[in-house]
Amino acid sequence: MDKKQIGDCVKAALALNKYALNRTVVNLHMDMAFFRTYFVDNDKLSRPLPITPKEFDDTSPVVVVDFSHDQAAELLGVSKVKGGNRLSTTHLAAMCVVFYPGRGLANIWLSV
Repeated sequence: MDKKQIGDCVKAALALNKYALNRTVVNLHMDMAFFRTYFVDNDKLSRPLPITPKEFDDTSPVVVVDFSHDQAAELLGVSKVKGGNRLSTTHLAAMCVVFYPGRGLANIWLSV
C-alpha cells in the first residue's frame, strides 16, 4: 500500500458514472506501521490530523481519522480530491478513515 494507490482509489470513487451510484467507501488492507507513517507521522501535513483515540496500538479495536478537503489534498495530492466527467466536476468535501488494527483493514468513507 502506498500514497498513489490510496489516492487512485479515492479518485476512482469520485468519478461520475452514467448508470451507477458513486461508491462512498473504499476498503483497503494496511498494517499499523503504514498507518502511523502515513496518517500520524507525515511531515507533509501543515497540521496534525484529528485522530481518535489519541493513543492507540495494535490492540486498539478501532482508530478513526477525520479529514477536511484541504487536509485530504495535502495528504493525497490536489488532483486526487476531485473527479467527475466531461459534464460535471465533483470535489471531495470530507473523508474519514476507520482503521481496524487487529484485522489490518481500513475503510475510507467519502463525502462529496
